[in-house]
Amino acid sequence: MVHAYRITESDSAHRESAAAIAREVLAPNAADVDRAARFPREGMAVLAQCGLNGLCVDKAHGGLGGGMRTFAAVVEELATACGSTAMVYNMHVSAAQAIAAATSLSNRDALLKDIAAGRHLTTLAFSERGSRSQFWMPVSKLEAAGGAFVTTADKSWVTSAHEADSFVSSALAPTASGPMESTIYLVRKDARGVTLTAGFDGLGLRGNDSAPMRFERVAVAEADLLNA
Repeated sequence: MVHAYRITESDSAHRESAAAIAREVLAPNAADVDRAARFPREGMAVLAQCGLNGLCVDKAHGGLGGGMRTFAAVVEELATACGSTAMVYNMHVSAAQAIAAATSLSNRDALLKDIAAGRHLTTLAFSERGSRSQFWMPVSKLEAAGGAFVTTADKSWVTSAHEADSFVSSALAPTASGPMESTIYLVRKDARGVTLTAGFDGLGLRGNDSAPMRFERVAVAEADLLNA
């Protein structure tokens, strides 16, 4: 039978792996993950071990080379068992795709290999206080500083805030004259000036480790830009 998303036979194996993980690992832990508001560590560890964290990473970088249809099918399987795990995974793969599309990130290839190997968890840090639901229109801005940039921002909520190794973030470009002229950059978890300012309590998603985050004059090198 043809899958509703018309994924290929080879990609069906990835969906079946996700279904097995959802059934055997996510479902038994889902209630406790939500009740205790704890990161879904068991499920994320298995996803990393079986290569699904690199689902959409190119095979040249050690990934599985899956497309968006396969991604949708895999996330759907995870979400049937644990919303928090599905959200963490969704944000990770989305951020990894932004990294894969980068044109100026200095260590992009090495980072993609770490993502594919399950050694690096990434996420998005887009929504900002003041931008409301229009996360593609950031309020923060990159400011030129000694050949590089600095930025200050109040990110409304960041999935995997305590657990992610990197954050794909957005800000207005230094020369922006309007709210749509944004740029994308990468922030590492140990960057100076990055702090978490509160917790998160969302029904059914308490384990996704989503939290507001403050960037206080965070340094952004040219090599950290995902686009020029």
